[in-house]
Amino acid sequence: MEQKIGSRLEPLLDTRALLAALVLVAGITGSNLWIHRGDPPLGYARYSGYGFTVDYSQRMFVFDGNLGGYGRPTEEGGMMQARMQGEGLEQFGVIWMMPEGISSSLDRTPEGALEQLFGSIGLGGTKISSRGELMAMTKDGHEMVYQTFTLLDSGYNIPAIIGSWYCEESGKFLMLYLVYVPDVSQPEAVSPEMESVWLGYLECLTCH
Repeated sequence: MEQKIGSRLEPLLDTRALLAALVLVAGITGSNLWIHRGDPPLGYARYSGYGFTVDYSQRMFVFDGNLGGYGRPTEEGGMMQARMQGEGLEQFGVIWMMPEGISSSLDRTPEGALEQLFGSIGLGGTKISSRGELMAMTKDGHEMVYQTFTLLDSGYNIPAIIGSWYCEESGKFLMLYLVYVPDVSQPEAVSPEMESVWLGYLECLTCH
């Protein structure tokens, strides 16, 4: 439409009609968000139970079991693992145990829960070839400890990281680990991204 200089531009849409349209769009969007509130992000699935919830990529294969890995998980203890493998290996897992599941020779602390776990791993035949310095941080207000470690697998020292904290809401110790090998041709190389990837999974995990 041709407009003359200095002439008044006619609105393309009546103001009342525009407001009505905006209210309608806002209503639809708001209803949609309300219906899907709390859903995992697009492309993600959710594992929920045993006192925690974690979102993971739908491209991952998920397995859960008891702490021995052979039976069903229980409220007292268990683990879930999510694994994605392409050119590299990316596997994270959440492990939980009740304070009563920690040996009487260990303190019922996040550090004691880690010691209990590493002892169980050793009894299962998996060798932990090294453990890094124990570090401290917080997770949703909970005091947390974490450290890097390596798993001896097929003669290679595979890098990994794990954190442990006590969730008062669920009454359980929770541990989140990540095994991260971006390039399987260099399985022992520690990626500078490993900690940030682990923190990303930690952000997706909530206890309740």
